[in-house]
Amino acid sequence: MVQITSWNAAASRGAPASAMEQWRRATLEGNQAYESCDFPGALAQYRRALQLADRLWGRPYDPGAAVAALVVSHHNLAQLHERLQQSEAAASHICAAHETLHRKALDPDVAEAWREAAWQHSRVTYAELLAFLRRHPAHPRAAAAAALQWWPGGAARPN
Repeated sequence: MVQITSWNAAASRGAPASAMEQWRRATLEGNQAYESCDFPGALAQYRRALQLADRLWGRPYDPGAAVAALVVSHHNLAQLHERLQQSEAAASHICAAHETLHRKALDPDVAEAWREAAWQHSRVTYAELLAFLRRHPAHPRAAAAAALQWWPGGAARPN
């Protein structure tokens, strides 16, 4: 699981929690469940975190933090599924994270700050894809995601 800093409950008392605060709380609760081998609990919290992260996209929020939340959510779910020996479900999350960032980074209708955040975080998703492919070298979707073209000239993602 990806560790995040502690969620400060006191900071949100008396006011509705922001989507990012809710995401942090769900992620921390998922991490705690994972660490105590409560895998159904971890799955529920990680799924909630992913739903919250999906809603952050494009909102007036820090693009880097919002994109990181999306990546962390997918990667936490992937790690949980790998732990449960569900490699197809793990691949689905690893690929979805990278494919989403690829699509957003190249979309001219997406604000520049969000495209840049997608590009920056794609380094993490690419590394996760390569690690997954070392464990599962014949996985077609992961291989295709790792080979996505990031430049108009057809070049794959640079290092």
